[in-house]
Amino acid sequence: MSVASKVKEFIETCSFLEEFEKATFPVVNLNLLEENPTMYSIEETPADPIVKRFANGDSVRQYVFSLCSRELYGPAENEETAEFYEKFSDWLEECSRDGRLPALSGNVESKAIRATTNGYLYDNQGTSCQYRIQCQFVYYKRR
Repeated sequence: MSVASKVKEFIETCSFLEEFEKATFPVVNLNLLEENPTMYSIEETPADPIVKRFANGDSVRQYVFSLCSRELYGPAENEETAEFYEKFSDWLEECSRDGRLPALSGNVESKAIRATTNGYLYDNQGTSCQYRIQCQFVYYKRR
């Protein structure tokens, strides 16, 4: 399974993601943000995957992504969304601190996950909008 899929699975464990309609778990897509509020998607961000390369061929790598959501647009909803993204950023920090990270296997080991921006309004389309927060997942890969 890809690193992106493992990050997606990990994000789905966030206990305060809103449930979508009658689903018993949050819907988090990979590179697909649907039009209906409230939906979530992990969208890959172009970035150099290698942070540091060692002489033996091992490397520290990164997967840079945004957690995006489609939300209702309005004063009360915008405040709730801002609170959600602040809480999400804190959750990522807590997970890194406690060692609760995406489960990787083989020659790959999780190191840290964090938000690199605050949550921000990305696109407004009348009564709905898209918010996003950019994040970084760091992992170690043995050759």
